[in-house]
Amino acid sequence: MIAMVICMLLAAPDATGPASTVVVTPAMSGAATSTAATPAPTTKLDFDLLGAGSVEAPSEAVQEKLGQRRIMLTAHQTIGIGLVALTAGSILTGQFNYNDKFGGANTGKWELAHEITTVASLTTFAAAGLLAWLAPVPIEKKTEGIDRVTIHKWSMLAATGGMVAQGVLGFYTASREGYVNQSSMASAHLVIGYATFAAMALAVGALVF
Repeated sequence: MIAMVICMLLAAPDATGPASTVVVTPAMSGAATSTAATPAPTTKLDFDLLGAGSVEAPSEAVQEKLGQRRIMLTAHQTIGIGLVALTAGSILTGQFNYNDKFGGANTGKWELAHEITTVASLTTFAAAGLLAWLAPVPIEKKTEGIDRVTIHKWSMLAATGGMVAQGVLGFYTASREGYVNQSSMASAHLVIGYATFAAMALAVGALVF
């Protein structure tokens, strides 16, 4: 019995002895290497939804033209406000001249004032139109539906037709001095003047207000 206990003690591993050796097989080594080479997942959202370079800054030439357009259109709007005032003056003096000629003593005291304001409004109208027409358009703008610019353009187109009709009819009315139909021509000239002023005021108001 004592001999059996001694044999069991001799066969048991020594707790204080060297640690048991673990044999690493090639399969285990590859798995460890594969695990170490796999990068850890990141939560950084640094992707570009639109793609790199999808939005480009305008070139220097485009920026220069945009600056020119801004200056010219600012002058166009400023002149447009003055144009409304000059056209109003032309219509008022025209109305006074009409009342004096066909309903008063026909003194002709408003004729010169009407001619000055009419020539000034026509010249200013042409200058404002040239500024808008010659302004560069480096970037085409697509509009959908009716906006302020659309109302401005169509109203100024109507005002342009009114201005041309006013000029032609005004000269023709003056040439009918002493004729029976001069009064009716003057009335048509006056009505077109009011319609032209309304279209012009709508065009300017669409951008200013």
